[in-house]
Amino acid sequence: MGVFITKVVKKDDRKEDFKADKIRRGIERAAERVDVDKDRARKMADRVARDVENNFRDRDEIRSRDIRDRVLEALDREERRVADAFRAFRK
Repeated sequence: MGVFITKVVKKDDRKEDFKADKIRRGIERAAERVDVDKDRARKMADRVARDVENNFRDRDEIRSRDIRDRVLEALDREERRVADAFRAFRK
């Protein structure tokens, strides 16, 4: 078992604790904007958050833009409408 992400490095180089729930909430809000069923959105958010955690398992720090890129890659595979809403929300 590898090291798990503990810190996120923000654009301004501040560091904050990694919280997978922030990823989940962002995805659920984006899904709500395009009328995706709440249960489906929750499951999608859980899968994408796990994907991010697994993809960066051996890094204790990660840049926020790397997380965003990975989330968008996963959402593009899951549901393009949600990915587009997530992109618009994060600009």
